[in-house]
Amino acid sequence: MQCPCEASVSVDALGCLCREAEGLRSRLVRIDADQARCQNPALCRRLQRESEQLFSRLAELRRLGQWLQSAPVVVDRLTLSLFQELCRRPLPSS
Repeated sequence: MQCPCEASVSVDALGCLCREAEGLRSRLVRIDADQARCQNPALCRRLQRESEQLFSRLAELRRLGQWLQSAPVVVDRLTLSLFQELCRRPLPSS
């Protein structure tokens, strides 16, 4: 049983982070495919900026996962492992 004074991260919160990480990965794959076909310089720049922002957010999530690994909070280890895997898994190349 968990001590009432212990901080915890809910499985739902970790689930939301997993969905965010997967959504970022999915969007990055689509951007990569769009950039390969893009012929409009302005659109190419916009896609590049968006890609950089998404990679930055994914790195932020990766750091959060690392922090949760050693943080003084109660975390569902299986869900945390899934979250960390989603954050560090390489993107498929097109």
